[in-house]
Amino acid sequence: MNGAYVPLLTLLLITKEKKPTERPTAVVSIFIDAPVESVFDYIVPIDLSHIFRRYKNLPAIDSTSNQERWYTPGMERTVYFEDGSTAHEHLVSVNPSTDFSYQINGFTSFLGKLAEQINGKWVFTETQPGQTHIEWTYELEPKNFLAGFIIRTFVLKNLKGLLNNALAIIKADLEMTESR
Repeated sequence: MNGAYVPLLTLLLITKEKKPTERPTAVVSIFIDAPVESVFDYIVPIDLSHIFRRYKNLPAIDSTSNQERWYTPGMERTVYFEDGSTAHEHLVSVNPSTDFSYQINGFTSFLGKLAEQINGKWVFTETQPGQTHIEWTYELEPKNFLAGFIIRTFVLKNLKGLLNNALAIIKADLEMTESR
């Protein structure tokens, strides 16, 4: 009798469609009163320690290993955080005045227990002459289902706060420059 269930179970396993797992994602955006070319050229090679300040339980960035102008796809660097942890960053693509993307992995912090990597992407859109809209996305690749739950429940809100703070610093820098 057990043998009769095996073909049915096999059929169910074969025909059952696997649903894609939605990755936890933080998306933030801002409008900046500055031309898209100026905004893009300022942001891509920006000093991360200038924009990433401590936010709740997320540490500030102290420095990076690569002091070259961060602009060429394939470039890599180590990011050093104030708590002594590190991460590895790899620039994937740069499309001038349009977008750029990167991957962050090798976390030595608590995030390393939860995420394989973060896929980051910035998209720049000129909304009118002299005004730029930025959309910044962090897509996290959880290590497993439980890690995904923890990221969605506890990490994303603080991550969005960290990213929004960085955008506010960038906006202030660029709009102050443009008003001179």
